[in-house]
Amino acid sequence: MAILLLQGPMGPFFKRLMTSLQHQGTDVYKINFNGGDEWYCSGRNVYRFSGSSEQWPDFLAQFITEHAISSVLVYGDCRLYHRLAKGVCEQQGVNFYAFEEGYIRPNHITFEKNGVNGYSNIAKEGLASWENTDIEPEERIGGHLSNRIRYCSMYYNVAFFRRKHFPQYTHHRSFSPVFEARSWLRASRRYYWYKLTEFNVQKTLVKQYSGRYFLVPLQVYNDAQIRFHSPYDSIEAFMDTLMSSFATHADQNDILVFKHHPMDRGHTQYADVIRKMSRRYDLKNRVIYCHDQHLPTLLDHAKGVLTINSTTALSAFYHKASVKVLGEAFYDIAGLCSQQSLDEFWRAPAEIDYALFLRLRNFLSHHGQVNGSYYKAIDFSVGNIVAEMTRNGALPPVIEGKAVSVNSG
Repeated sequence: MAILLLQGPMGPFFKRLMTSLQHQGTDVYKINFNGGDEWYCSGRNVYRFSGSSEQWPDFLAQFITEHAISSVLVYGDCRLYHRLAKGVCEQQGVNFYAFEEGYIRPNHITFEKNGVNGYSNIAKEGLASWENTDIEPEERIGGHLSNRIRYCSMYYNVAFFRRKHFPQYTHHRSFSPVFEARSWLRASRRYYWYKLTEFNVQKTLVKQYSGRYFLVPLQVYNDAQIRFHSPYDSIEAFMDTLMSSFATHADQNDILVFKHHPMDRGHTQYADVIRKMSRRYDLKNRVIYCHDQHLPTLLDHAKGVLTINSTTALSAFYHKASVKVLGEAFYDIAGLCSQQSLDEFWRAPAEIDYALFLRLRNFLSHHGQVNGSYYKAIDFSVGNIVAEMTRNGALPPVIEGKAVSVNSG
């Protein structure tokens, strides 16, 4: 039984995971696709793929056969090389596991077999028979934004300077360190500007519009979940759908609130688009666009929450907010999310079955959610992942530090 790691989260997480698995006796291999991958993971059993995406499936199929790979692990199942890898795994009968940011946030990371988010069947496989509603205890990891920025900066810069070694590499988003640096500097400036200009927005919403506004927490503009698990080709198209329906079917006393994603602050800006759409649909005084307000407070006072498929919906459930999903999401279940049409939702949002949410929350804590972080307390997090891999069969059991063959007598 051998494990193959492809691209992981930016930083040392996959290297630490590889080392931990090797120490317990598991054969582990890693394939890198760019200089950023190599910076964070090199050494024994680490290989380089520098061919084209068209050559990748054949390369991977041969690698799996030569090294007797039983499981392939990736971070983000919608990346080009990972989508192609999943197809190869299905053809060769190899397990495919995907990491992603935690569904339960903070303090958790996602680890699922066959795919995450829109590809996940987690809530359909056992929730109906799951009765436990307790909130499981967890270790608090704490903030990790500074670590994440540092890892990201190093990754992009090294990848840029080593790009000649990977001339055919295709990244899943912008791959320019200059663009990313400018975006994060812009994000910092905008943070303070919005803090100054939007200081009264939350107070206004809570005091004047409590129970009368629909909150739309926007996803990042290049979120793969939008591309692969929704009918929209952009955030703008999603906003247009909402505003068109809202103008015709919502109560005239209600307003629509778009909240920008904090990780997208320096990359995109929708003020002009929203202004034009508001004029087009005669909603000039019924739409608010904001940025860094306290999300839990906004959820507490919202009449309803609308999303494409953001995991922010799980936070909305916790705050007993009614949720309407307009894309594909594993949590779009009757009793949790409204099954009404969009036009109907504006008038009388269906209430959440809170007991069902508690069941889902507890179920997730035992299935696919691992207490930890990719960017902080990494050794603690890796230890929990290894334990989860052993529990769900991705690894054989371990006795006295050595992996035991599942076929041994």
